[in-house]
Amino acid sequence: MRRVPWIVLAVVFLSAPGTLEGQGLALGVRAGTLGLGGEVAFGLSDVFVLRGGFGFFPYEYEDTYEGEDYTVTFPSSIWSAGIDIYLGGGPIRLMGGVMGRTENVEMNSEWTESREIGGVVYDVPGAIRGVLKQDAIEPFAGIGFGKHTAGGFGFFLDVGAAYSGKADIEMSVSGEVADFIDEEDLQAEADQVEEEMGGLLKFWPIVSLGIKIPLSLGS
Repeated sequence: MRRVPWIVLAVVFLSAPGTLEGQGLALGVRAGTLGLGGEVAFGLSDVFVLRGGFGFFPYEYEDTYEGEDYTVTFPSSIWSAGIDIYLGGGPIRLMGGVMGRTENVEMNSEWTESREIGGVVYDVPGAIRGVLKQDAIEPFAGIGFGKHTAGGFGFFLDVGAAYSGKADIEMSVSGEVADFIDEEDLQAEADQVEEEMGGLLKFWPIVSLGIKIPLSLGS
């Protein structure tokens, strides 16, 4: 199934007019939910542009869930590759392709006294780790603003989402609590998170703002 997006892209290319020719090359830097990084865009015409990028996450996120503090760790890197279709050749575009990441999102929390897990209170210190298991490669779609291969410097914005065919929460514990934990309580804790998040766990939001640097190849 992971080959399907590439087959779709191939069909688009083959169905495009035979007069397509390179319209420009552009580099860009971006920041957002695809990480901090760069990308390259190659124009096939005024309408079709190939684009690929790579980003990394040099930071963690602190959050509170059910009254407990968590540290959320993102994948160390994310890559993306796809095609932009500019509506009428203007700056508004539809985008689609595939996104991949090196690791899964993790949530870690530690406590020194007591902690409720799966509705049961454990009066021993420890740590809990939750891992969001998703597909390593996912299709994405969205809408963008700003033409990468147009002349001059400029800003661009991508808004969309990637979809994963699976989204399971796996939890484990360490420390003293590991000697007392009931696996059913641990599974109940994971099930509770999955129930509250629902279908949102299968989506990776795409919000990316960047600056493009054109490198003209001529028309």
